[in-house]
Amino acid sequence: MIRPLPEIDLARIAPQRDDMKRKSLEQMKGGFSTFSYKPVRSCFSDILNVQPDLDLGAAQRTPWAVIEAELRKRSRSDEEFKYNQRVALGLHDFATSGRVMGRRHEFFPLSMGMGQKVTFWLPMIVAIDEQASALFIEPRRTRGLTVEGRRFAFSMMHERIRAADEDFSEVRLTIAQFGDPSDDRRAVRLHTDDGIELYPREELEQMVVSTYEMWREVLEERARNAQGRATGTGSLI
Repeated sequence: MIRPLPEIDLARIAPQRDDMKRKSLEQMKGGFSTFSYKPVRSCFSDILNVQPDLDLGAAQRTPWAVIEAELRKRSRSDEEFKYNQRVALGLHDFATSGRVMGRRHEFFPLSMGMGQKVTFWLPMIVAIDEQASALFIEPRRTRGLTVEGRRFAFSMMHERIRAADEDFSEVRLTIAQFGDPSDDRRAVRLHTDDGIELYPREELEQMVVSTYEMWREVLEERARNAQGRATGTGSLI
């Protein structure tokens, strides 16, 4: 099976023209980043005060000190802790502004072409300004979701959440991104699907298939080049 692309990169790259898509895929690194946002992702439910049932707001919010301690425990380095803390503080400010509360709801992955599954949402429904919303959080500072990337992600959210279940047909689709660091935090920038023309399911599947076909070619070319270097038959350029 082809190594899956991170979902943010899939959304960023899939809508591009083929020539741009190829270049973007070739720029994808094969190794690991010096840090990840896994620590803060593990704390989303606590930060957003997500309840296990319909009784919204019944439980007390998790104190910031508890969330911060969890970030520290899960971070592999001081650098990783710093990056995750900035996002967590911005999201915590947003969540405690009186605008946000939520309940847990499991939305299963959406199957697309090439055997791939996507999950552009969190396992929750949140009330933002009293509007029921499905939420996807994108914390990157670089190579994050562009306008077209958000359109792609919103379209996936629509297919899995609204089109698949009439109980959620009126749910607003939201994506949280973050500004540059200020006062040791990154403020939330909230985007909604209001006024956005969503991609139809067939076009989404075609974009996923073409992206993964090209990604397979890139990976195979890398493997051939690596084998050539190992055997001394690779290009000297």
